[in-house]
Amino acid sequence: MEEITTTDGLRDLRPEWNAVEAAGDPINPFLSWEWQWSWWEAFGADRELHCLVVRDDQLALGIVPLQCLPDAPGVLGFCGGLELSDHLGFVFRPGRALEVAAGALEYLFRGASAASVLVIDLHYLPDGSPELAALSDAARDAQLPWERTQEEVSPRVVLGGDFEEYLRDRLNKKDRHELRRKLRRLDAEQPGWDLVTQAELGLEGALDAFFPILRASGPHKAEFLTPQVESFVRLAGRRLDERGWLRMQFLRVEGQLTAATLGFTVSGTWHLYNSGYQPKAASLSPGLICVAEGIRVAIEEGCQTADFLRGSEAYKYHLGALDHPLWRLTVGARPPSVGSP
Repeated sequence: MEEITTTDGLRDLRPEWNAVEAAGDPINPFLSWEWQWSWWEAFGADRELHCLVVRDDQLALGIVPLQCLPDAPGVLGFCGGLELSDHLGFVFRPGRALEVAAGALEYLFRGASAASVLVIDLHYLPDGSPELAALSDAARDAQLPWERTQEEVSPRVVLGGDFEEYLRDRLNKKDRHELRRKLRRLDAEQPGWDLVTQAELGLEGALDAFFPILRASGPHKAEFLTPQVESFVRLAGRRLDERGWLRMQFLRVEGQLTAATLGFTVSGTWHLYNSGYQPKAASLSPGLICVAEGIRVAIEEGCQTADFLRGSEAYKYHLGALDHPLWRLTVGARPPSVGSP
């Protein structure tokens, strides 16, 4: 077991982290080194890092990125941020998830860190994920107190075939009719509309265009998008773009970008991270259409799933998504008094 506690150590972990990630499938973009490192650069200054590397001899079997806030001593949570990361967990080599989870819990509760760790409070573990099963089984096997509760949903839709097949098989009659009606109206009122991507705008041009649209979408989006959050999304976006995962798409009407999506496509899934639209164009339903066009592109790229990520907003279900639970797991001597940040 190796515990990484410094920023330099986390930065230098990149080759091993990517090697562990590459050994398995599917890849969770929120657990990539690029995402986690960007988050730590932006938000790690007042936090304690406790990134655990579980090894078999010299081979890294898995990496469990943990941290705690100074005002919550003894409470560890995943790195990545609850407001910014939708699916959390740890990276591991195929078939070694239980070994990694057991090693981490042994170290935290009975090993070198046992005197200081009271509880681990882990959020947004996807239903059916190996990490959720491994951590639960490891806690039970070690006879540690643990509790698992559903805290969110991550609606998603199974894709396949072509866009028409998606409309026919995944949308109910009413939602299918409504989406087609909205598309016909956009065609009739704005026949020159089109979809543009970061490839056409350039990465920096796309990022510069995205944030004003997101802020304009409503007070909750503007409140979320602090300068620090924008800086983080830019950092992470650039790094994920280098890996070929970033997908930014814009609905252009009369030469103006009126709606936008930012997401990641990896391991056959399009993850819709955030989206927005200009309220002045609301009558044309540009936000919904932009997301629907993102699904069209994802199907053309061969994606099997569109994951709308955390939250139960109505538009997700109008586009055929079904709920997929996200779980909170606490392990330790007492229930946590605070949540992981």
